[in-house]
Amino acid sequence: MLLLYNFTLAIFVEGRTPGKTLTGLKITAKHSGNPPLKNLFQREFLLKGFAGLVVPAFVLPKTFPVWSPLITTLLFMVILLPSFFLFLLFKNTWWDLFSKTRIVKENRPTFKCRRNILATMAVLISAALIIIFLPFAGNKAAFKTKLQSSFYPKYPVNRQTAKYAAFIRTHGRSPVDYIFDLYKKYDVVVLSERNHPEYSQYTFITELLKDERFRTNIGNLFTEQGSVSFQDSLNTYLHTSFRNEDALNKQTAILQRNSNAIWPLWGYTNLFDLLKTVNQLNLALPDSNRINWYFTDLPVHWETMTRDNYLAGYTALKRDSLMAMHILQQYRQEILTQKRKKALVIMNSNHGFGLLNGKTDAGIKWIDSSTTHYLMKDLPSKVANVMINTVSLKSGWLFTPVQNGKWDAAFSMAGNPSVGFDFNGSPFGDDNWDLFYLVSNRLTYKDVFTGFIFYKPLEEQYKKNGFPHEFDNFEDSLLKRAGSVGNAEYDQNKRIIDFHHKNPQADSETAPMLYALFYNVLNILVIPFFLFLSFLVALFFFFHHPKEIL
Repeated sequence: MLLLYNFTLAIFVEGRTPGKTLTGLKITAKHSGNPPLKNLFQREFLLKGFAGLVVPAFVLPKTFPVWSPLITTLLFMVILLPSFFLFLLFKNTWWDLFSKTRIVKENRPTFKCRRNILATMAVLISAALIIIFLPFAGNKAAFKTKLQSSFYPKYPVNRQTAKYAAFIRTHGRSPVDYIFDLYKKYDVVVLSERNHPEYSQYTFITELLKDERFRTNIGNLFTEQGSVSFQDSLNTYLHTSFRNEDALNKQTAILQRNSNAIWPLWGYTNLFDLLKTVNQLNLALPDSNRINWYFTDLPVHWETMTRDNYLAGYTALKRDSLMAMHILQQYRQEILTQKRKKALVIMNSNHGFGLLNGKTDAGIKWIDSSTTHYLMKDLPSKVANVMINTVSLKSGWLFTPVQNGKWDAAFSMAGNPSVGFDFNGSPFGDDNWDLFYLVSNRLTYKDVFTGFIFYKPLEEQYKKNGFPHEFDNFEDSLLKRAGSVGNAEYDQNKRIIDFHHKNPQADSETAPMLYALFYNVLNILVIPFFLFLSFLVALFFFFHHPKEIL
């Protein structure tokens, strides 16, 4: 529409858009006179529109099997920087050079003309600002909550979202029941965890572990969190009765702060509470029905850690294969000898991705090498993986809604029920997979996940950090470990310790997940800023007419 708008004005208003009229500029032929129609077409459609916008934003992402919005952003930077230097060198843009046009100064527009243009801009910009800020109307607390947790603009309600909502209403089962239904067909179910600190997902996981069907028929749990070096410590902990709650908290704190394989301290409350839950469940069960929990992460020895052996031990490229190997070893040596020959595995994001349906030509090698895909290859037809509703990382740490918000809009229409269902046979499964940094045009959600669980909308998800006795007689050890990881890690943990000193009674801190914050800042603060800036520029030219040729 923008290209058509510029092209039409360039033809019928002799190369003047409202902005050019206000600033006293117009498009002309290379030497003088009105540019021929073909030159205007080259300028607006072929060069500015197609080469400068359509190709990097739409054509290239569909041409290559693997793409990322981050690559698109980089391409626009590559286009803009040469454009800037060409303008400095030739006093003209590249699209003007190639289309044999130029921008020149013309006679000062009349006061009435400038006034009408400025008034029109004021109305349009005001309307745009009202539309942008209206969803956030209300008190300060409501504004802050929406800014942090709700993506704007909202995905529109249309026939497609209505179709998805209808499927949700008629096909969903409770998430817990859905997982146990999967165990009728599979021996291993992998849950692809949300962002690590998010707490509400562990409310669901706790419901699953407390269900009688889990201890009777499943009984085995694997987690990404926890080094295999501390498996004996975990086994002892899970079968120990502590004299009171405080003693349980102290021992849980020691286990959690020592057993992480990658970070000097894993401070998320959800793991702490899950450890306590399984300990308490086991004490109420006979030995044959107790839950077996297996750590899967890399070996670690924090007592002797140095910078050199940290770098040597953290083999990121092999981490997924090693975690898969640890799971398969326990599966074959322990689980297959039990009456309960099944297991639940909790892996975060890409470690939980798999390639189903034989699509090994997806073009993204790290999916082929994910922990879950290793399991699927080694245990064919025995492993299912399930996505828990979350946000997309396709734009890096600028979180965006999955499918641009279509799924969240559909669940909102259906009342945000907690449900689980297979991707295969659902409209969700046919959508292009857009969950991570690199996106393959050849993959849909049913190619990467067996099923999907919706548990709490994004607005109700929250994080919890900290636990009782987290820093007891531990601060010096923590800083020594952090120094082995790197200076940035040392500084971060020093700040955490300082915060603890100022707030010694705060065992944990609860806060919303800031999924939407930066996305909304971009949309409702940065964009209005440039709209306002453009109006200030218009005001300048309203009162002052430049005499230079640009």
